[in-house]
Amino acid sequence: MLGVVLWSDVSDRKAVIWCEDQGDLAYVNASSDVLNNDAFFDAGDLVQFDMETCQSMRFANNPRLVIEKAGQELPAVLKSGRDNDTNERRSADVIPLTKYRGARRDVAF
Repeated sequence: MLGVVLWSDVSDRKAVIWCEDQGDLAYVNASSDVLNNDAFFDAGDLVQFDMETCQSMRFANNPRLVIEKAGQELPAVLKSGRDNDTNERRSADVIPLTKYRGARRDVAF
């Protein structure tokens, strides 16, 4: 699955991801494989991951960076509930992540 990182904490190695299926958010926690690397995700990064549901929570397993800062404006737009271009309040629009598919050819979807 694809998703955009909405929030991350580098020191705790945790992140919250908005998923392409527009369902519940997915969480990256300290047990994730990505934590073996020195680098960690920033808000706005497009990531690919395997989804696991445990006790009605969704977890992103094996998260991999697809495009750095691809959705950098997304956390702010979601927080404000406004479109930065029109500055108008919008209803619950679906924001497709499919435009990012094929942006990197070395990532299998």
